Amino acid sequence: MQNEGRAPGRLAFAVLATNMEDQFPSSGRGPAHTLRPSSPRTVEPVKVLLNTTTIRVGGALQTSSAFIIEALRNPGEIEWSFAVSAAGARELEQFGVAIPESMTVIDRPPASSLASRRKLREVEAAVQPDCVFTFSGPAYVRFRNFHVVGCSTPWVTHATWAAFRSLNSVREWTACIARTAYKRYWFRRADAWILQTEAAARGMVSRLGLPADRMTVISNTCGERYRAAQGEKPHPQPGQPIRLLCFSAPYKHKNFEVMPYVARELAARRPELDFKIIVTLPPKNRICTEMLASAERLGVANRIENLGPVPVAKGPELYQTCDISFLPTLLETFSATYPEAMAMGLPIVTTNLGFARDVCDDAAIYFEPQNAVSAVDSILRLLDDPELWKRQIARGKEVLTRFPTPQERYQQYTRFLLSFRQKAERGAAKTVAPAHTA
Repeated sequence: MQNEGRAPGRLAFAVLATNMEDQFPSSGRGPAHTLRPSSPRTVEPVKVLLNTTTIRVGGALQTSSAFIIEALRNPGEIEWSFAVSAAGARELEQFGVAIPESMTVIDRPPASSLASRRKLREVEAAVQPDCVFTFSGPAYVRFRNFHVVGCSTPWVTHATWAAFRSLNSVREWTACIARTAYKRYWFRRADAWILQTEAAARGMVSRLGLPADRMTVISNTCGERYRAAQGEKPHPQPGQPIRLLCFSAPYKHKNFEVMPYVARELAARRPELDFKIIVTLPPKNRICTEMLASAERLGVANRIENLGPVPVAKGPELYQTCDISFLPTLLETFSATYPEAMAMGLPIVTTNLGFARDVCDDAAIYFEPQNAVSAVDSILRLLDDPELWKRQIARGKEVLTRFPTPQERYQQYTRFLLSFRQKAERGAAKTVAPAHTA
């Protein structure tokens, strides 16, 4: 039994309908894929097409680049091919990676480009993979082969009222709900899913109705350059300028609009304090222009400095020039900024929400969401207490050890991908009838 329009791969990556339906129910999406199993005596590399064309900005650009570097360095049992975004290709070049022949660069995002979707299907047809792995979905493509997709989209899995309250108009609400529904549709078109937290996995089951036994949870982490450049930021001396870093892409749920109010409150309570809030936004982006306009109205334009987008490879250098990692975010799955700050030895000030506590535990100072007074209270606690500053950094180093290294994370991904071949081969073995003697 094979899905209409789907082509079998060389290895048994998909579920065998006759024997595996009890392990991988179809969840109402139609019959499961049936691919021809290879002989158990023949071990061939698994052909995987890694799709990162959906990744343009943010922490996923860092983690996907680290994953590709590891795949090129240590392919193991997998024969990789790659389809990457133009931004992803530039990041790899920043790391000194030459673009191999097995990599296709697709300029426009498939979410908004039918041409890019067609190109992805052409790449799949040319590669003929056993599996397509979209690192951060949805892919917006109905691939012909078995499709594993990573999900780090919190609006889809576990958005709360705190995030929805950040939307300022009926138009924003409508657009957000429509985008989320569209993404959910495409996530359901995949065959297996990789999540970054247990909360996100529970949301995939409860909100999308997807089967838990086709999912795995693999924690996010920070790149190898952060681990190699680890340090401990000393407590600021009296009169020393303070730089609070919000290293993030321009997403609405990152809550940049609170920045001018935090700057005004901190300047009012400590007028002698020389400080700046550092952001990394595209200068012409609407979130950036509105934030800076608000800072101008509040009289704190000189307190917010926008560096523009910073390449992932330059991230450790940016942390080294700052003192506190400040994240007023209202919604995350697992922001790489948290382990990055821990590695670089910056104390963390962030929102008192479940996703942040799940990652940081007690290695952060928390404040109430969208509350500038509470945020400044937390910042001043750190600045006024050198021992608390040191404890937070030390605790961050301890929490960092819970997260996998990029190499360990790569192995977790590959084990999950390879597990489908093993399950399908076991299922195929059960279909072989015993020999009969006359």
